[in-house]
Amino acid sequence: MADCVSPILDIVTRLWDFTANRALYIRDLQDNLNTLRDLKDDLEAISKDVEGRADFAEQQQYAARTNQVIRWLESVQLKLKEVDIILQKRDEEIQQTCLGSCCPRHCCTSYKLGKQVIKKIDVVKQLIETGNFDAVADKVPRPNIDEMPMEKTVGMDSMFDEVWKCVEDHKARIIGLYGMGGVGKTTLLKKLNNRFLVTSHNLCCDLGFGVQRSEVGQNSRNYKN
Repeated sequence: MADCVSPILDIVTRLWDFTANRALYIRDLQDNLNTLRDLKDDLEAISKDVEGRADFAEQQQYAARTNQVIRWLESVQLKLKEVDIILQKRDEEIQQTCLGSCCPRHCCTSYKLGKQVIKKIDVVKQLIETGNFDAVADKVPRPNIDEMPMEKTVGMDSMFDEVWKCVEDHKARIIGLYGMGGVGKTTLLKKLNNRFLVTSHNLCCDLGFGVQRSEVGQNSRNYKN
């Protein structure tokens, strides 16, 4: 008799544990949703702080956010969207728990949601823990040429292309630009300067400008690329 009772008790115990664990997901669903919402708010705040630190560091010249920060911020945005989807189901799912409606389908739905919430809580906690960066940006090598601010040009492409051909012609030692004030000489030089930022040339250029012939070369700067 004991040999028959023992296996039955073991099965009953296992079924009880299984049912109790599933019931916990349903019973604690509301509390876990509240916890997930609070953790989501914490993660959003930390994410904004990290983003702000990275933006500030990049505004200081010659710095770029680290790959770890980039990947972390991308993961945060992805997981926050997933959390929002779960929280959007809250009202509908909570109203259909087993306590409110003794429908097996509702119990199953609440169980699945409760299980998702627990998993997302662990994911959000991990992101919060890994978001404590000592450094959010690294220094990058300073370019040989500093970009010169300028407005968008109109009708200057043909002249620029002509000058650029002379630059690429290693036989040309001196390129002269002249004209009355306001025709775009300085703008052309700025455009030429900025072109060197995206084009590599093993040459040294001396760009100069002035208001008189005798002053050409004043305020000139050396550019190497």
